[in-house]
Amino acid sequence: MRVCMQSIRWPKFFWISACAPLASVIVSTLLVFLFKAQNHGISIIGSLKCGLNRPSWDKLLFDPTYLGLTMKTGLVTGIISLTEGVAVGRTFASLKDYQVDGNKEMMAIGLMNIVGSCTSCYVTTGAFSRSAVNHNAGCKTAMSNVVMALTVMVTLLFLMPLFVYTPNVVLGAIIIAAVIGLIDLPAAYNIWKMDKMDFLVCLCAFAGVIFISVQEGLAIAVTNILLIFL
Repeated sequence: MRVCMQSIRWPKFFWISACAPLASVIVSTLLVFLFKAQNHGISIIGSLKCGLNRPSWDKLLFDPTYLGLTMKTGLVTGIISLTEGVAVGRTFASLKDYQVDGNKEMMAIGLMNIVGSCTSCYVTTGAFSRSAVNHNAGCKTAMSNVVMALTVMVTLLFLMPLFVYTPNVVLGAIIIAAVIGLIDLPAAYNIWKMDKMDFLVCLCAFAGVIFISVQEGLAIAVTNILLIFL
């Protein structure tokens, strides 16, 4: 985290924060491999399959038995994903002083999920952790997502065996170092001074994300907002 803050204060040291996550993964993987740390309680990624998901659009089934449940699940998941994506987008927009168009975000997330569902992908949204990592790495345009997608594709096809001994704790540390710099205590204090109920929603969302997950935290925040409006 200190490296990231130094790169913000001194732009000449940007390359240090950009290379730090990759260097941490490489060094930690080598250390685990050399000292057999997985035998001493260190959790590692382990063996993963190589390759990309095969097309699965021909396996879609519109069985009335499960169609209702599928539509309900899709609706709830879509709302939470859209809420997360817009919330993350506005968080970084406030840091960089630009506007986020909710309609464009909704169309982009919807299109990504339609395409992704044809290859059995997970629900796609603007994940907070990956967005924070990109932000601290100095990414400024959507081209970073293209580079990241190509890198992930090459990794899935050819490089997966190299990450067998990568410790999970390093991956967690990279995400924590990227996200912790986004916690804005002065903004939370201003919310407390302006509106105690809004601060309660903020606190519930923060606690839900920290102790449960991003989806549940946002769901708790949305529920609290609806109850306050009612």
